[in-house]
Amino acid sequence: MTIKSLTVTEEAYDALKRLKHGDESFSEVIVRVAHNRIGAAAKFCGILSRTDAAKLRANIKKCRVELEREFAQRAEKLSKRLA
Repeated sequence: MTIKSLTVTEEAYDALKRLKHGDESFSEVIVRVAHNRIGAAAKFCGILSRTDAAKLRANIKKCRVELEREFAQRAEKLSKRLA
């Protein structure tokens, strides 16, 4: 087995330590958490039909356009006030 060294912040170390179960190693914690995250995302694969996914994408795009427009308007108002 190849061993790699990692440098982590105190905060990351403490977070990993809190996730440990019993005498579980830090490597085992990382692998368990990574598999759980991947597994959680995989549960949603294929949940929408192609039609529903397309509608959702279109709605997200519409919302982004509206938010960008609103942001541009607010930025313009702000720049006028600061000028």
